[in-house]
Amino acid sequence: MLQERLGEKTHFQRLVIRDQVSPEELLTGSYIRFSTTDAWRPNINIYETSKSYLLCVDVAGMKPEEIHVDVSGSEVAIRGERSAPMPEDRAAEIGVHVMEIDTGVFCRNVQLPSPVRRDAVTANYRDGLLWVVLPKAL
Repeated sequence: MLQERLGEKTHFQRLVIRDQVSPEELLTGSYIRFSTTDAWRPNINIYETSKSYLLCVDVAGMKPEEIHVDVSGSEVAIRGERSAPMPEDRAAEIGVHVMEIDTGVFCRNVQLPSPVRRDAVTANYRDGLLWVVLPKAL
């Protein structure tokens, strides 16, 4: 059944072709290759009060200056780039078994229900979360 869903090639064969890894390397585990994925999208929550929208963006591991927020009318764009986390004192000698944390360039576009006052937008970064307060244009 899995074979039917994947077409003619098995999952193992697709892995070998995609990553250009030989079957021997896969079986012995003698390789470590990671390739960056397409732009990732940080998770968000959007809240609303009578006077504003509150946008919470999960951007753990980033510095505030690495995050850019652009507002135009009712559209908000959050952009940035997150580096891969590595232990500080052993980066040169370390091997990786699993790497699930999204890294690289990201862009998250949000369409709000109504326009906001661009000149009154504020942002606060704490505990890995970016909080953006977007006052409604009344």
